[in-house]
Amino acid sequence: MTTRYLMLEARRAYRNKRFLIFTLAMPVVLFLVYVQMYGKGHINGVDVRAYLMVSMAAFGSMSAAMSAGSRIALERQSGWNRQLRLTPLKPLSYLVAKAAVAMLVAVPSVVLVYGAGGLAAHVRLAPQEWAMSALGLWLALIPFAVIGIVIGYVASPDSAQAIYPATFMVLSLFGGIFIPVEAMPRLMANLAQLLPSYWLGIIGRSPLGLSGFEWQAVPVLLAWTAVLTLIVVRRYRVDTARA
Repeated sequence: MTTRYLMLEARRAYRNKRFLIFTLAMPVVLFLVYVQMYGKGHINGVDVRAYLMVSMAAFGSMSAAMSAGSRIALERQSGWNRQLRLTPLKPLSYLVAKAAVAMLVAVPSVVLVYGAGGLAAHVRLAPQEWAMSALGLWLALIPFAVIGIVIGYVASPDSAQAIYPATFMVLSLFGGIFIPVEAMPRLMANLAQLLPSYWLGIIGRSPLGLSGFEWQAVPVLLAWTAVLTLIVVRRYRVDTARA
C-alpha cells in the first residue's frame, strides 16, 4: 500500500507543468546563463562553474522537495487525507511517503543541473567528487522536504500558495543560494548560517574545495530536521483530532 501510494504521488508531481518548469527547466537555464556571465575564477578554492552548478542544483531540488509537501494543504481541504485514513495506509506511512516523494522528485533537478555542468559548462571533477557532491546535496534536502510538509499542515491552500514561494525565496536569497555568502556583508553572512539552505550549499560544495567535507553541516541539518519533524507530528495530531 505504501509503495503504491508513493508511486501515485510521484506521478502526480511529474504531471504538474509548473513543477516541471520551476524545478527542472529554470535551474538549468539559470545555471547556463550565470556560467556565461560569471564562470571564471574560484570561490574558496572551488571553481566558479562548479560553485554555480551546486547552487542551481540546490535551487531546483530545494523547490521540488518543498513543493511536494506543500500539496498537503489542498488534500486537507478536499478531504483526501481523511479518505486515506480509511485505507490500510498507516499515519506514519502517509507522512513518510510524503517525505519520500519530496526526496524522489528532487532527484531530476540535481541530475539535470550536474549534467549541464559536465556537458555544457565543462565542469571537471574527479568521479568521487561528482558522487559525493551530488549525493550529499540530495541527502541534505531532508529538512526541506519536512518544511514543505509543515507548510501543508499549517496553511490553507490559498495561503500555502503565498507561504511556499515566500519561504523558498527567503531561504534562497539569504542562505547563499543566489548570492554567495562570501559576497554578503558580515552581518548577513552570519545570519545566513542559521538557515538550512546555507548548509545545503556547504554540503554540496565542500567535497569540491580545499578544506574537504564540512562535517559541521550534518548536526545542523539533523537539528533542523528533528525540530521540523516534531512540528509535523504535532500538527498531524491536531488535524486528525479535528476531522
